[in-house]
Amino acid sequence: MQPFQNGLIRKQRGMSFWGTLVVLAALVFIGTFVMKSLPAYLEFNSVRTAIRFIAKQSSGELNRKEVTEAFDRQATIDNIDSINGRELRIEGGAIVAEYQKVIPLFGNMSILLDFHATTAK
Repeated sequence: MQPFQNGLIRKQRGMSFWGTLVVLAALVFIGTFVMKSLPAYLEFNSVRTAIRFIAKQSSGELNRKEVTEAFDRQATIDNIDSINGRELRIEGGAIVAEYQKVIPLFGNMSILLDFHATTAK
């Protein structure tokens, strides 16, 4: 290749080594964030599904003891560890599950996720 083309100096194209390292570091950080938080979101989906199933199966008025026992049975099956049946609330005929999950990333850095699921329409 000729360094000159039509009397102009051709500029180099592409990423530099340091630019590539910065992009890779950002991708690793984002990938770590996603891989560590994904199980918490999957567990939240299980919690939401469990309380909807319990609300659908209950006949008429929701009884706190029945809801607690039914959720604890479902939590055992679905491997739900973040919340138990005693922490559920019944508000206006709807089951409400609110909890927080702290996920350590590395060093002293962690993620705090707030989850809220309800059976209210």
